[in-house]
Amino acid sequence: MELAQAVQLLFTAFFAVIVLFSNPPKENHIAMGDCYYQAFDNKAAQREYEQAYNESPASYTALLRMVRTHNDNGRIHLHKDSDSEQAYKKAFGFADSLTHHYPDSAAAHFWYALSKGSLLPFVGLQEKIALGKDIKLHIQKSLECDSTFTYAYVVRAIFKREGTKLNWLEKGIVRAVFGENLSGFLEASEQYLKTALRYDSSNSFAYDELFWTYTAMGNKSLAISSLQEVIRRAPKNLREKQQQDEAREHFTELSMPIQIH
Repeated sequence: MELAQAVQLLFTAFFAVIVLFSNPPKENHIAMGDCYYQAFDNKAAQREYEQAYNESPASYTALLRMVRTHNDNGRIHLHKDSDSEQAYKKAFGFADSLTHHYPDSAAAHFWYALSKGSLLPFVGLQEKIALGKDIKLHIQKSLECDSTFTYAYVVRAIFKREGTKLNWLEKGIVRAVFGENLSGFLEASEQYLKTALRYDSSNSFAYDELFWTYTAMGNKSLAISSLQEVIRRAPKNLREKQQQDEAREHFTELSMPIQIH
């Protein structure tokens, strides 16, 4: 190799090192957040997702992660302290942005519906009706984007089941506003959850909700079977771990052994 070429290669390598240290590669906050999330550390995961969101506020992945962790936090704190409502409100803010930027995403409309639906316990009847209309619309949009999107069917099932808990006046309003008769809602809830599991048989969220639907139907055998399915699956995040812990508590309350096949 000639001296001139050697000197040129040396300078090239030198300047490459300078550029590398002055412009280090961006940290992958999404990947790091996912690692924390799968390790059940939602706080650390959220810090990483917030960094990703701050770097790119319109990022589909960052918005999706922000909605998910805030929604999970709302569920984790539900009935425990006042943080639940605020977490759900934050989740809805990100979900609203997600549907604005990505109107053709089934996941975006699902998270919008779930986040808004999670606010139902904190509002009065008139707001419940307004929220209900919006939730129904976005679940429909989610399924129009992807008719096999499992979670949309789970949310439909939840709202069908919860509709049976309304008093006679609220049921009358629902019939007038939505044009739906509440009879058969538990059966519809069951069918939606079965559809969800047909598209994703490993979905512990669907099995957990199936337990509540069968409990409402008075079918103890199938309710217990659904609980066993929740416990049988290794939790992939803190919310699923909480569902599994609650399933074990149900068995304790029933004084029944857990049978996993």
